Amino acid sequence: MEDNISKIKEKLDVVEVISGYLKVQKAGMNYKARCPFHNEKTPSFYISPERQIWHCFGCSAGGDIFGFVKQIEGVEFPAALRMLAQKAGIELKSFDPVIRDEKTKLYEICEKSAKFFEKQLWGGESGKKALAYLLGRGLTDETIKDFRLGFAPNNWQALTGYLRESGYQDGEIVSAGMAIKRQETSDKRQGGNSGIYDRFRSRIMFSICDTGGQVVGFTGRIFETQNSIRPIRLRQLADGAEADKTQSRETEPAKYINTPQTLIYDKSRILYGLDKAKVEIKKANQCVLVEGNVDAIMSYQAGIKNVVASSGTALTQEHLRILERYTNNLGFCFDEDQAGAMATRRGIGFALNKNFNIKIVELDDKTCKDPADYVQKHGSNWPKLIDGSKSVIDYYFEKAKRNFDPAVPENKKNIVSILAPFIKRLASQVEKSHWISQLAFFLRVKDEAVAADIVSAKDDLDAYADGAISAGASLPGKKTEYASGDIINEALISVLINNPKIFKDDLTNIKMDFLNPETAGVIAELAKVDFDNFNFGNFVKKFDQDLAMKLEFAFIKSQEIWKDFKDEELKEEFAKLINAMKQKALSLKLANVGFEIRAAEAANDKEKIRLLAQKFSELTRELATTHQ
Repeated sequence: MEDNISKIKEKLDVVEVISGYLKVQKAGMNYKARCPFHNEKTPSFYISPERQIWHCFGCSAGGDIFGFVKQIEGVEFPAALRMLAQKAGIELKSFDPVIRDEKTKLYEICEKSAKFFEKQLWGGESGKKALAYLLGRGLTDETIKDFRLGFAPNNWQALTGYLRESGYQDGEIVSAGMAIKRQETSDKRQGGNSGIYDRFRSRIMFSICDTGGQVVGFTGRIFETQNSIRPIRLRQLADGAEADKTQSRETEPAKYINTPQTLIYDKSRILYGLDKAKVEIKKANQCVLVEGNVDAIMSYQAGIKNVVASSGTALTQEHLRILERYTNNLGFCFDEDQAGAMATRRGIGFALNKNFNIKIVELDDKTCKDPADYVQKHGSNWPKLIDGSKSVIDYYFEKAKRNFDPAVPENKKNIVSILAPFIKRLASQVEKSHWISQLAFFLRVKDEAVAADIVSAKDDLDAYADGAISAGASLPGKKTEYASGDIINEALISVLINNPKIFKDDLTNIKMDFLNPETAGVIAELAKVDFDNFNFGNFVKKFDQDLAMKLEFAFIKSQEIWKDFKDEELKEEFAKLINAMKQKALSLKLANVGFEIRAAEAANDKEKIRLLAQKFSELTRELATTHQ
């Protein structure tokens, strides 16, 4: 054992090993980095090439390469020894009792399983079909081999039998996540009374590795119809069968199944492809985050190798802690569906809390549902798309501008609800102030109003999931609805429909530019009616169902609100409402001119400033007349 340790230390340099996990920089005769074992902004983690040791002056951790790998990988000494031996190219004796601990056996089972799946992909009849499918998706032979893709045959006992022949016990195979326990049954399809059956059957297999490159688990994607697989009743499943419950409910098995939690596989700590990407992430000082395994593989093949995948798992604080060792810059490119949007927002929330700099990579071809599709269709453009990614708030700001008309009060609220969670999580007060000002300018409101709404805004980053974009939001080009609380418009309509006849001379003189477009439409139709024979029931038939219902409610309210008002009093209320509406419209125009003056001042456009100042004075005089 001592001889093995000495050989490994002779072959491996402490700086080389640690730089595989952290960004290190020269500091005189030594090297320094930010300690991965506690949060710090100033590097206090030092590496001594001369003594081949490391030490953190912040948390007092320290040791040699074995101590570092044990701590950063969360493994015991035998596993650290195996990992470093593999890196050094030194073969350890498999019969050495010290290193054949429980975790080591699980690593061995996963490695043998990976080789078994690879052999099936390249040599088996069903595997050849799966290989053709992968090649058809745009993957090359070299990439498939590099990422160790494989195939699980459509058989209940194929892998289980192979692992037994290799000397492993049923309990060890189950503990590695490669098989599922079952209750005693005579069902021949499940291997008779064998006690366990293969977890993965008729699936394309993706080997999942830890940062040291050791296989720790798998993701299996369904391939072709599993003719020999029939649903297993839930009551027949033993405790180890959680991952296959989807198959027990429906005849259609789950599209993807994963290795369950094991001693060596923790999905909250594993990011697919990080073993290959970690050096590239440090070089680029950025990590591109995608959702699926194929997304990561295709990106890697297209030249963007600083990429990892969450493998369909929500991004966790632990994932981010691991990525923080390599970079503070993240680029999100999740699927373009609702689930992808939710995953992106939640992941961004966590990352902003940890002070990551975040950009969003937006696919510029909406026929592509994910990065894998995009790379297959526009491979050479993928690096350019990554380079052109936008900062997270820029991205959501641009999206809000495209989807919402800020002239509608309700839309102003929606825009703030989308952007507020990101702005309020910014650590820099200067940056936060900048975005509040930009948002206020876009919405044509005061900075103080936006800042107040951001403070009180919901901050769970679930706006897409809650339907903030789709529910109740008016989009450009669609009819504008009454804003919530738009009392003036509602009151005006209720006054008019209470007794339209008394307003027949006034309707043609109303300036429509002061009105809500929907209100203007109702008044335009009201001006055409036969006032002597006005019938409200017939009148509402002119409008669509939604507006007709609003008018029905307005008519009911009018009967209650104005029931004691005489005709002259109603006309007086009408004049007050028109004046109030005019004041509101002029005030809004003044605010808009004020914002335009700010923009002209920023551009140093003196002529535009002069013209806007003149317009501002005119509007001010007009507004003054409404208060007389």
